[in-house]
Amino acid sequence: MHTMVHRLSHCALALLLSAGMASAAEVRLLAVGGVKGALDKIIADYTKETGNEVKFTVGSPPIVAQKLATEPFDVVVQSAPAMDDAAKNGALKADTRVGVARGGIGMAVRQGAAVPDVSTPEAFKKALMAASSIAVTDPAMPNASGALTQRILAEAGVMEAIKPKVKVIGLDPGQEAISKGEVELGFFNISEVRPYVKFVGPVPAPLQKYTAYEAAATAKAAGPAAAFVKMLASAGSAERWKAAGLEPQAAK
Repeated sequence: MHTMVHRLSHCALALLLSAGMASAAEVRLLAVGGVKGALDKIIADYTKETGNEVKFTVGSPPIVAQKLATEPFDVVVQSAPAMDDAAKNGALKADTRVGVARGGIGMAVRQGAAVPDVSTPEAFKKALMAASSIAVTDPAMPNASGALTQRILAEAGVMEAIKPKVKVIGLDPGQEAISKGEVELGFFNISEVRPYVKFVGPVPAPLQKYTAYEAAATAKAAGPAAAFVKMLASAGSAERWKAAGLEPQAAK
Protein backbone atom coordinates (compact mmCIF):
# COMPACT_ATOMS: atom_id res chain seq x y z
CA MET A 1 0.00 0.00 0.00
CA HIS A 2 2.84 2.35 0.95
CA THR A 3 4.56 1.69 -2.39
CA MET A 4 1.35 2.47 -4.30
CA VAL A 5 0.89 5.78 -2.41
CA HIS A 6 4.52 6.65 -3.09
CA ARG A 7 4.07 5.99 -6.81
CA LEU A 8 0.84 7.99 -6.91
CA SER A 9 2.51 10.97 -5.22
CA HIS A 10 5.28 10.89 -7.82
CA CYS A 11 2.70 10.80 -10.60
CA ALA A 12 0.85 13.75 -9.06
CA LEU A 13 4.10 15.74 -8.81
CA ALA A 14 4.96 14.93 -12.41
CA LEU A 15 1.52 16.06 -13.54
CA LEU A 16 1.87 19.34 -11.60
CA LEU A 17 5.30 19.98 -13.10
CA SER A 18 4.13 19.21 -16.62
CA ALA A 19 1.11 21.47 -16.14
CA GLY A 20 3.40 24.27 -14.98
CA MET A 21 5.64 23.77 -17.99
CA ALA A 22 2.66 23.75 -20.31
CA SER A 23 1.34 27.03 -18.87
CA ALA A 24 4.68 28.82 -19.19
CA ALA A 25 4.92 31.00 -22.28
CA GLU A 26 7.74 32.44 -24.34
CA VAL A 27 8.21 36.04 -25.43
CA ARG A 28 10.56 36.69 -28.35
CA LEU A 29 11.98 40.17 -27.74
CA LEU A 30 13.94 42.28 -30.23
CA ALA A 31 15.58 45.57 -29.19
CA VAL A 32 18.32 48.06 -29.94
CA GLY A 33 21.41 48.20 -27.75
CA GLY A 34 20.53 51.53 -26.16
CA VAL A 35 17.89 49.85 -23.98
CA LYS A 36 19.65 46.57 -23.22
CA GLY A 37 20.77 47.51 -19.70
CA ALA A 38 17.22 48.25 -18.59
CA LEU A 39 15.65 45.33 -20.44
CA ASP A 40 18.04 42.79 -18.89
CA LYS A 41 16.70 43.74 -15.44
CA ILE A 42 13.06 44.03 -16.51
CA ILE A 43 13.25 40.60 -18.17
CA ALA A 44 14.55 39.12 -14.91
CA ASP A 45 11.64 40.75 -13.03
CA TYR A 46 9.13 39.48 -15.59
CA THR A 47 10.47 35.92 -15.53
CA LYS A 48 10.40 35.85 -11.73
CA GLU A 49 6.81 37.14 -11.63
CA THR A 50 5.33 35.03 -14.43
CA GLY A 51 7.59 32.03 -14.99
CA ASN A 52 7.58 32.88 -18.69
CA GLU A 53 10.78 32.81 -20.71
CA VAL A 54 12.04 35.78 -22.73
CA LYS A 55 14.31 35.14 -25.68
CA PHE A 56 16.15 38.43 -26.11
CA THR A 57 17.88 39.53 -29.33
CA VAL A 58 19.84 42.80 -29.44
CA GLY A 59 21.12 44.62 -32.52
CA SER A 60 22.04 47.97 -34.02
CA PRO A 61 19.12 50.02 -35.41
CA PRO A 62 19.57 48.73 -39.00
CA ILE A 63 19.89 45.13 -37.82
CA VAL A 64 16.75 45.41 -35.69
CA ALA A 65 14.81 46.80 -38.65
CA GLN A 66 16.03 43.98 -40.88
CA LYS A 67 15.25 41.25 -38.33
CA LEU A 68 11.82 42.67 -37.59
CA ALA A 69 10.96 42.43 -41.28
CA THR A 70 12.27 38.91 -41.81
CA GLU A 71 12.13 36.98 -38.51
CA PRO A 72 9.37 36.14 -36.02
CA PHE A 73 9.39 38.26 -32.86
CA ASP A 74 6.64 39.09 -30.37
CA VAL A 75 7.84 42.45 -29.01
CA VAL A 76 10.14 45.12 -30.39
CA VAL A 77 11.76 48.09 -28.60
CA GLN A 78 13.43 50.75 -30.74
CA SER A 79 13.40 54.46 -31.52
CA ALA A 80 10.17 56.27 -32.32
CA PRO A 81 11.16 57.02 -35.95
CA ALA A 82 12.00 53.36 -36.50
CA MET A 83 8.65 52.41 -35.02
CA ASP A 84 6.96 54.78 -37.46
CA ASP A 85 8.63 52.89 -40.31
CA ALA A 86 7.62 49.53 -38.85
CA ALA A 87 4.03 50.71 -38.45
CA LYS A 88 3.90 51.83 -42.08
CA ASN A 89 5.05 48.36 -43.09
CA GLY A 90 2.32 46.69 -41.03
CA ALA A 91 4.81 45.09 -38.65
CA LEU A 92 3.17 46.24 -35.40
CA LYS A 93 -0.06 45.84 -33.47
CA ALA A 94 -0.83 49.55 -33.37
CA ASP A 95 -2.94 49.48 -30.22
CA THR A 96 -0.01 48.13 -28.17
CA ARG A 97 2.54 50.79 -29.17
CA VAL A 98 3.74 52.89 -26.23
CA GLY A 99 6.63 55.14 -25.24
CA VAL A 100 8.85 53.59 -22.58
CA ALA A 101 11.92 55.79 -22.14
CA ARG A 102 14.19 58.40 -23.64
CA GLY A 103 17.95 58.60 -23.58
CA GLY A 104 20.39 61.45 -24.01
CA ILE A 105 24.00 61.77 -25.10
CA GLY A 106 26.90 61.89 -22.65
CA MET A 107 30.66 62.35 -22.61
CA ALA A 108 33.21 59.71 -21.58
CA VAL A 109 36.94 59.90 -20.88
CA ARG A 110 39.63 57.45 -19.78
CA GLN A 111 39.44 56.14 -16.23
CA GLY A 112 41.76 58.29 -14.11
CA ALA A 113 41.86 61.17 -16.60
CA ALA A 114 40.93 64.72 -15.66
CA VAL A 115 37.16 65.18 -15.91
CA PRO A 116 36.13 68.15 -18.07
CA ASP A 117 33.42 70.53 -16.92
CA VAL A 118 30.34 70.05 -19.09
CA SER A 119 27.81 71.63 -16.73
CA THR A 120 27.00 74.58 -19.00
CA PRO A 121 27.06 75.14 -22.76
CA GLU A 122 30.03 77.51 -22.36
CA ALA A 123 32.03 74.98 -20.31
CA PHE A 124 31.05 72.22 -22.73
CA LYS A 125 32.33 74.17 -25.75
CA LYS A 126 35.55 75.04 -23.91
CA ALA A 127 36.15 71.33 -23.19
CA LEU A 128 35.68 70.44 -26.84
CA MET A 129 38.04 73.14 -28.04
CA ALA A 130 40.70 71.98 -25.56
CA ALA A 131 40.42 68.26 -26.43
CA SER A 132 43.11 66.70 -28.59
CA SER A 133 40.78 64.06 -30.09
CA ILE A 134 37.05 63.31 -29.97
CA ALA A 135 35.29 60.02 -30.75
CA VAL A 136 31.76 59.95 -32.19
CA THR A 137 29.72 57.11 -33.61
CA ASP A 138 28.68 57.05 -37.26
CA PRO A 139 26.30 59.97 -37.95
CA ALA A 140 25.08 58.20 -41.10
CA MET A 141 23.51 55.36 -39.10
CA PRO A 142 19.79 56.12 -38.80
CA ASN A 143 18.20 56.52 -35.37
CA ALA A 144 21.52 56.20 -33.53
CA SER A 145 23.70 58.35 -31.27
CA GLY A 146 26.06 59.62 -33.98
CA ALA A 147 23.39 61.70 -35.70
CA LEU A 148 22.34 63.26 -32.39
CA THR A 149 25.96 64.03 -31.53
CA GLN A 150 26.43 65.75 -34.88
CA ARG A 151 23.40 67.96 -34.20
CA ILE A 152 24.72 68.80 -30.72
CA LEU A 153 28.14 69.83 -32.05
CA ALA A 154 26.56 71.88 -34.83
CA GLU A 155 24.25 73.72 -32.46
CA ALA A 156 27.14 74.33 -30.08
CA GLY A 157 28.81 76.22 -32.93
CA VAL A 158 32.07 74.26 -32.74
CA MET A 159 31.70 71.75 -35.56
CA GLU A 160 34.04 73.43 -38.02
CA ALA A 161 36.66 74.22 -35.40
CA ILE A 162 36.88 70.67 -34.02
CA LYS A 163 36.34 68.75 -37.26
CA PRO A 164 40.06 67.81 -37.65
CA LYS A 165 39.97 66.23 -34.17
CA VAL A 166 36.79 64.19 -34.62
CA LYS A 167 37.14 60.45 -35.22
CA VAL A 168 34.10 58.49 -36.46
CA ILE A 169 34.34 55.09 -34.79
CA GLY A 170 32.02 52.37 -33.51
CA LEU A 171 30.44 52.28 -30.08
CA ASP A 172 32.74 49.77 -28.38
CA PRO A 173 35.85 50.47 -30.49
CA GLY A 174 35.47 54.15 -29.61
CA GLN A 175 35.28 53.50 -25.89
CA GLU A 176 38.13 51.00 -26.08
CA ALA A 177 40.26 53.66 -27.79
CA ILE A 178 39.41 56.09 -24.99
CA SER A 179 40.27 53.51 -22.32
CA LYS A 180 43.70 52.99 -23.96
CA GLY A 181 44.39 56.73 -24.17
CA GLU A 182 44.27 56.70 -27.98
CA VAL A 183 41.36 59.17 -27.99
CA GLU A 184 40.82 61.81 -25.31
CA LEU A 185 37.04 61.84 -25.06
CA GLY A 186 33.91 60.68 -26.84
CA PHE A 187 30.15 60.95 -27.09
CA PHE A 188 27.76 58.02 -26.71
CA ASN A 189 24.26 57.16 -25.58
CA ILE A 190 24.40 57.56 -21.79
CA SER A 191 22.82 54.12 -21.45
CA GLU A 192 25.69 52.59 -23.45
CA VAL A 193 28.69 54.10 -21.66
CA ARG A 194 30.82 51.12 -20.63
CA PRO A 195 32.27 50.61 -17.13
CA TYR A 196 35.85 50.62 -18.43
CA VAL A 197 35.63 54.33 -19.25
CA LYS A 198 34.66 57.26 -17.03
CA PHE A 199 31.25 58.84 -17.58
CA VAL A 200 31.78 62.61 -17.39
CA GLY A 201 28.13 63.63 -17.55
CA PRO A 202 25.31 64.42 -19.95
CA VAL A 203 25.47 67.08 -22.63
CA PRO A 204 24.16 70.27 -20.93
CA ALA A 205 20.40 70.68 -21.16
CA PRO A 206 20.23 73.54 -23.72
CA LEU A 207 22.19 71.39 -26.20
CA GLN A 208 21.00 67.90 -25.28
CA LYS A 209 19.25 65.69 -27.83
CA TYR A 210 17.25 62.58 -27.02
CA THR A 211 16.31 59.26 -28.55
CA ALA A 212 12.72 58.36 -27.68
CA TYR A 213 12.27 54.62 -27.32
CA GLU A 214 8.97 52.83 -27.82
CA ALA A 215 7.74 49.26 -27.40
CA ALA A 216 5.03 47.36 -29.24
CA ALA A 217 3.77 43.88 -29.88
CA THR A 218 4.51 42.85 -33.43
CA ALA A 219 1.97 41.78 -36.01
CA LYS A 220 3.37 38.25 -35.61
CA ALA A 221 3.05 38.28 -31.81
CA ALA A 222 1.76 35.31 -29.90
CA GLY A 223 1.13 34.64 -26.21
CA PRO A 224 1.58 37.34 -23.56
CA ALA A 225 3.27 39.93 -25.80
CA ALA A 226 0.83 42.75 -25.03
CA ALA A 227 1.10 42.13 -21.28
CA PHE A 228 4.89 42.22 -21.51
CA VAL A 229 4.74 45.56 -23.36
CA LYS A 230 2.53 46.95 -20.58
CA MET A 231 5.12 45.88 -18.02
CA LEU A 232 7.85 47.72 -19.93
CA ALA A 233 5.77 50.89 -19.69
CA SER A 234 4.63 50.39 -16.10
CA ALA A 235 5.48 52.42 -13.01
CA GLY A 236 7.05 49.25 -11.59
CA SER A 237 9.70 49.27 -14.33
CA ALA A 238 10.53 52.98 -14.03
CA GLU A 239 13.46 52.43 -11.66
CA ARG A 240 14.98 49.90 -14.06
CA TRP A 241 15.00 52.50 -16.84
CA LYS A 242 16.48 55.14 -14.52
CA ALA A 243 19.22 52.82 -13.26
CA ALA A 244 20.26 52.18 -16.88
CA GLY A 245 20.73 55.90 -17.58
CA LEU A 246 17.36 56.41 -19.27
CA GLU A 247 14.33 58.51 -18.42
CA PRO A 248 11.07 56.51 -18.10
CA GLN A 249 8.34 58.10 -20.19
CA ALA A 250 5.12 56.13 -19.94
CA ALA A 251 4.46 56.04 -16.22
CA LYS A 252 4.45 59.33 -14.30
